[in-house]
Amino acid sequence: MFGFFKKKVWPPNKQNPPWGNASSIYGHIAAHTGPTGLSEEGYELPDEKVSDSNKISFAPGAMDGVMSHHGASNSEDQRVFELYGALKRAIENASDSNIRALYFLIKDGSALGVIDELMERIRSDRALDADRLYHIVHWFSTHAAHREPVKFSMALLGMLRGSDDSEIFLTLGRHDEFTLYAAVAISGNVSYGERVLWKLAKTVEGWGRIHAVERLAGTADEEIKNWLVREGYINAVMYEYLACICARAGDLHIALQADRIDDELLNSAAEIVDTMIVGDNGPAEGLSDYEHGYAVVRALLEHGKRRFVSVSHYSFLFRLRDWLNEHQSGERKLQQDWPADGVDRIFATLSDILAEDHWKREISSALEFGDRRQFRNASSVCQEFGIDPFPYFYARTESGDEYWWDLMRNSDSKRIDQVLELGLKRIPLDEIATGPRNELGLGPEYSAHTSLDFILQELGKFPGKGWAFIAAGLQSPVVRNRNMSVRALSRWNRKVWPEEALAALNRLKQFEVNDDVRTRIEDVLAGNEIH
Repeated sequence: MFGFFKKKVWPPNKQNPPWGNASSIYGHIAAHTGPTGLSEEGYELPDEKVSDSNKISFAPGAMDGVMSHHGASNSEDQRVFELYGALKRAIENASDSNIRALYFLIKDGSALGVIDELMERIRSDRALDADRLYHIVHWFSTHAAHREPVKFSMALLGMLRGSDDSEIFLTLGRHDEFTLYAAVAISGNVSYGERVLWKLAKTVEGWGRIHAVERLAGTADEEIKNWLVREGYINAVMYEYLACICARAGDLHIALQADRIDDELLNSAAEIVDTMIVGDNGPAEGLSDYEHGYAVVRALLEHGKRRFVSVSHYSFLFRLRDWLNEHQSGERKLQQDWPADGVDRIFATLSDILAEDHWKREISSALEFGDRRQFRNASSVCQEFGIDPFPYFYARTESGDEYWWDLMRNSDSKRIDQVLELGLKRIPLDEIATGPRNELGLGPEYSAHTSLDFILQELGKFPGKGWAFIAAGLQSPVVRNRNMSVRALSRWNRKVWPEEALAALNRLKQFEVNDDVRTRIEDVLAGNEIH
């Protein structure tokens, strides 16, 4: 009963933090940041959970990135109420128990779903001491050992005025897990300015680049605009998320009005338009959504008439022609600023450029000597020149690359033995056939199982061929390998089954740990084909 009269505590006891002796996330990122950015060791955060091969893992920032772009914005009123109450109690009395209660309430949830409503509650109530709030969230931002309290505190820190905390945001924001919160904090505070946000955007490549660039979309800074159309769209997630944003925000249609543009802008503009073509009807805006699409394409073709020479250029021009073909044939309808006579002129220009003599030579060279990207572009269009891609896929796979899907897709009854013989040399079947388990088979340690997937998914078309791969798949710990093996056998006539196939299926049925796989085995044994 006398607890009511205890003296309230302020400031918090920083010698007894709720995270104990665990390492600071801020300190970890700062210690692993150098002139070239965050090191590989820096990406492994101190609170990282041990990976589980049976669970889908997300790249840094991916969970928040996907949810912020594609997730539902459901209100979490009860949690906002609890967080606000815990924050208020910690500010009024920073006892160890109140600070601990606040910290673990944040730690055990996601900041993303509640932070906007919480900030609105703080602004509207005006009941929290701003100096004390700053003290707590600054401490958590720079010393906390778990990611959700750091995110939560970054957001609230950015809401407060009077202190320059840009270095905190720039440091934490170097890790994609925190860039969204850094970008929001910087863009929401007029004292920082666009240049600070731009500095952040240039230090990240994944979801962080997407979050930062999206918040530069209204820039009037010519230097930032120039960067957007040359580099800003480049990210490690999907170029499609940023291509249209950067074209629009960077005034690409105006940049291409110059009498002459340099090669860097020519190439980046082609890549942006190519990305928008690929992204049409995708998760972000595509070329059909871009209001300056016609002006950009027309100007780009004019600049590139005699300068489009690479395989990447051909691949872009080829896709652009296909995209226009769809609209000219009536399969789709052109939106925005595409006049009919202008489309005809662009189509004629494209046809002339694509008919030039040098392309076959460039394609052949890229197939033979190109890097991985050049090779992929060349292999996707080589049949337009009557070039068979199979020998090139085979040669690259034989030398250590992984083109099993392409090899199987381009195989026929004359080639399948050659592919399977190479597979026996390159894919360690004995190491795969360790017995059935419920493994998802995700991650680089399952690369051999993934290679086996590509073989198995096409073997149904080649009855009697590749039993060694099916047998290994039936004993793989990865569920999809076993499913694909069972499906391949179901497509073969029983007459071409090897003698041991029936025994192998019955043995697997006995020891199978996955009910769905067991059901498929029973279907096959009953004579049904699995689709």
